[in-house]
Amino acid sequence: MRYVSALQAGLFLCFVIAMSVFAALNMRTFDLPAGTRLVDGNRAKVFEAQFDAKFPAKKLGVNLWAAVDYVLFREGKPGVVLGRRGWLYTDEEFVVAEGYERHIRDNLKLIESIHQELTKQGVALVVAIVPAKARVYSEFLTSRTPAEPQLRLHARLLEALTRGRIPTADLFAPLQQGKILQPTYLRADTHWTPWGAKLAAARTAQVVRESAPATTSASRFITHREATRTHRGDLVNFLPLDPYFAALLPQPESVDVMKTAALAEGAHLQSTSTNNADLFGDATVPTLALVGTSYSANALWNFAGYLRESLGEDIANYSRQGKGPFVPMLSYLRSEDFRRQRPRLIIWEIPERSLVSPAS
Repeated sequence: MRYVSALQAGLFLCFVIAMSVFAALNMRTFDLPAGTRLVDGNRAKVFEAQFDAKFPAKKLGVNLWAAVDYVLFREGKPGVVLGRRGWLYTDEEFVVAEGYERHIRDNLKLIESIHQELTKQGVALVVAIVPAKARVYSEFLTSRTPAEPQLRLHARLLEALTRGRIPTADLFAPLQQGKILQPTYLRADTHWTPWGAKLAAARTAQVVRESAPATTSASRFITHREATRTHRGDLVNFLPLDPYFAALLPQPESVDVMKTAALAEGAHLQSTSTNNADLFGDATVPTLALVGTSYSANALWNFAGYLRESLGEDIANYSRQGKGPFVPMLSYLRSEDFRRQRPRLIIWEIPERSLVSPAS
């Protein structure tokens, strides 16, 4: 490890020296505009602007150093972990920050307190645990593996939910078994595929039916494929190789764009509502609510749509991207929507990795 670090440092030093010499040669023609004073800082600003304009290798330099890290050391920017065969993982599934144990305890306590409060108000709760991609696709990991606390997160969350008698949809088994037929997670993205979302929705719907039987017996929704599109995974953003070394990047993936629509009388499809209005004209709020992260909020995975199809009921989706599972839930419970119309049941999608981070 020391040898690798020393080699990285040496290569980086040579790289910086070479770029600095190149930049200095380019700045021999530096022109200071007339009237520029030395004491007001404008000279430095003018120099910086001309440096950027006359340093065409700046982007190349960033790409080149990223390529060195990627090819020689199998590393990207902080935020991504490289696996085999182009598989990428978020480092949120590998590292733990100082105070992680306190965060785990606080988050588990928060889940329990929310469950208790909802029970008092006559609202059922089902927690859907999203397993770490590194857990489901561990076969593509290299020498770097998740920290020990990360490895135990899934079991700790399951144990706490069982102890609190909170109905739980453990999504590990369907996502693990389902990858035999199709990928359940995207290779270069943090998230699951639409196929993975479909399997997760089916398992979640099973637990929902056991916890709060639906008022309808037949599905009023149908899912169909609208198109197939090329998807650039969010983890590719941590590999700044484009444009000069874009060929080194993992190949883009094809994603089927799935859409779930209401099946009205006469077998006509109607788009699902986005404003909590009933699909059949009754201006009522759905009695099921979904709260979660980008796994639920991003329409590309169609998790909410698959839940509608599996349950045969409309669902009000209060999930939000980039906020984790706790902020959206607390925001919803304080919202006018919740105060005005209590749902019969809330599905709370929680990625296991969220436990080691502060709730807000």
